[in-house]
Amino acid sequence: MTGIQVGGHVSSSGGLWKAIERAQAIEAEALQVFVAAPQTWRPTNHTPEAIAQFRAAHAASGLGEVWVHNIYLANLAAELPEQLEKSVGSVVNAMRIAEAIGARGVVLHTGSHRGLGMDAVRDQVIGAVKLILEQAPGEAVLALETMAGQGGAIGRAFEDLGGIIRAVGSPRVQVCLDTCHTFAAGYSIHTPEGLAEAMADFDREIGLDRLAVVHANDSKMPLGSLRDRHENIGDGHLGRAAFEAMCAHPAFQDRAFLLEVPGIPTEAFPKGDGPDLENIRRLKTIRDAAVPAAKPAKARR
Repeated sequence: MTGIQVGGHVSSSGGLWKAIERAQAIEAEALQVFVAAPQTWRPTNHTPEAIAQFRAAHAASGLGEVWVHNIYLANLAAELPEQLEKSVGSVVNAMRIAEAIGARGVVLHTGSHRGLGMDAVRDQVIGAVKLILEQAPGEAVLALETMAGQGGAIGRAFEDLGGIIRAVGSPRVQVCLDTCHTFAAGYSIHTPEGLAEAMADFDREIGLDRLAVVHANDSKMPLGSLRDRHENIGDGHLGRAAFEAMCAHPAFQDRAFLLEVPGIPTEAFPKGDGPDLENIRRLKTIRDAAVPAAKPAKARR
């Protein structure tokens, strides 16, 4: 499947293969799943039969990329050795399952330096990423997610992730750009000019070839708020125009845009049940109307 794939995070409750059905129900073209409960350390046992059933369902569905999101508890900058060990173990488990089910890779919230700054934790994070790749060999990539910066989250600045990636030195370490997080971190991606500047910075610090996947979320909070609050497509401070610019920007072509939005309120779900069909259709309409611009000259790094 070529071009921007519009998809979303869907539940795998009841069996991994159920995620395929749920993705199809909202007309997704790609999907993201948890392969373990996101708020617990205990891994879920996925049998060979369940993995085979997922692969068969995916192959028959016509869906594009599959991504795994790691659990939220992981912190590669953890202060306590026990927490660091659990964090590395959770990512290794997710990477191994991603490899087994044929997923493109794992999206990871790298962790928090707890206000100490990147210099205090960089070496530990780099060592942890190297260990993860060693213990989970294969083709699945590890996509470090851009973050809003709340609570000292690593990934507020593109240079944070770029420094880790360069030090690790593996093509398997890439980036997931979350539009809400990046906007909240202070990057003016809500205008064409601001988006162009932000992606030029991304190219200098990381490299556009390392942009693996996009979390497409509008933002409830304004630019530079440092707060992670997702909103439905077109209803937040990013607005429809931001996604129009992204869908036309050459950096985002042939990437999966995965929705993690609250969903449109209904009588059955007053707070929304997203990602939902309405948001998928909104983003598809924007994508289908976009005219991709020419690729810019590659920055020297």
